[in-house]
Amino acid sequence: MAIKALKQNVSIREIQKMIHQWKAWGVSDSACLKLLDLYLGMPHFMNEDGVYPINNLYQICLALKTIHTSDILEYIKKCKSFELVWNENRTEILAFFTPLWHHQSTNSISAPVSPAVSPAVSPAVSPAETNSKTNINILYNINNNISPSENSSENPAGTPHGDEAPKASSSAKEFFHKLNASPEEKQAVLVPIIDRIVAGYRYTRPRALDALVVLVNEFLIPHFDAQSNFAKTPHNGRIIWLQNLIKTRHGENLIQQATQKLGETLLKELEEQRKRLREFRPVSPFEWKDADKDIRYYDDPIDGKVEIPADAPPRPSDEAIWNVLSQKWVDTDGQHSGS
Repeated sequence: MAIKALKQNVSIREIQKMIHQWKAWGVSDSACLKLLDLYLGMPHFMNEDGVYPINNLYQICLALKTIHTSDILEYIKKCKSFELVWNENRTEILAFFTPLWHHQSTNSISAPVSPAVSPAVSPAVSPAETNSKTNINILYNINNNISPSENSSENPAGTPHGDEAPKASSSAKEFFHKLNASPEEKQAVLVPIIDRIVAGYRYTRPRALDALVVLVNEFLIPHFDAQSNFAKTPHNGRIIWLQNLIKTRHGENLIQQATQKLGETLLKELEEQRKRLREFRPVSPFEWKDADKDIRYYDDPIDGKVEIPADAPPRPSDEAIWNVLSQKWVDTDGQHSGS
């Protein structure tokens, strides 16, 4: 069921006054547009309570075409129009929300809350998702766990099967190795978990498969290895044990941790890819070039990746912005910079 805003109508005068306040507090014009989108509501990035979990900030930045999460978070704090949910020690922001979508007394903002981890949704599949290499160290390749209703194009022929996984060295590893080696058991036990991740977190199936790999190798195997009775339980009993665990709140928490860790890994890989790409700077040390497309770019803290015209002079400084009207480089204060 789709969530709805608490307040369906907003006064134009109220919005104008709020934007003027943002400007007075040092929020740039382009940042005001992005904050306004967030304030009026982007429900795809909210949880069921109308709150933006901080874990969704990266995907929000992709949707707003803003690269730096730290910058957008700084503007969220600076504009003073969003309520912030802090951890118990008030050292980390767990979530934020707009009063149009969620109501909470400001006196309780610093009260301890559980981090709300909702689906990291993006309007489009990000490059990090399609080019993810998070499976480098997986023990059990589960990429062929496609439910009958799914398109087979998401699992190309030639995907390694479970019988190619390394030999298990613990009771839990042995269990998942055996489970993955049986198409019937995979369909009955693992595919429902994938379907649950797809539905609950609105992930694409390839990303849900990556999340399941993280869940098995980094959370479920250590969990079952820590249970002394697991090694004494027969295989069918272990299947029931796994199915019952996934239904519990602790099982849901393990899934949330796995999706969060996957998101952190994807973000790290994207940042590394971005750094490698921006090392090619043949025109100016303050801009970079896509060698494959022969296109010049520079990074703007608000607008993100900005294309530079091919005939533009070299970018003179790290603060210079290309003015499309004057066709010249200008400083952040509007003064012309360089030629």
